[in-house]
Amino acid sequence: MYACAVRPHSLRPRLHLFVCAHTRSPDDPLGPGCGSRGAAVYARLKSEVARRNLYASVWVTQTHCLGVCPREGCTVAVYPKGELWREVTEDDASTLIGDSS
Repeated sequence: MYACAVRPHSLRPRLHLFVCAHTRSPDDPLGPGCGSRGAAVYARLKSEVARRNLYASVWVTQTHCLGVCPREGCTVAVYPKGELWREVTEDDASTLIGDSS
């Protein structure tokens, strides 16, 4: 039993992509983060999901830091596969989504 109104939901995507768009100061020792590169990848993934009408089966979530800061592109966590991809660019959107129709 749950002590509050929180309850599990049966809706689950086949694929859930978490895209880092975290921005740090340019002089941060960890680097500037994924920032606008991540935002661009997020936008392309959302567009690809819409184009394929995969709203129920592929979810795309923009996040803050995922702990891996690539020099190019951004970092994307892929669930339920449990994979972490780095240096992802907008051109990788179709590959990440794959055949999830």
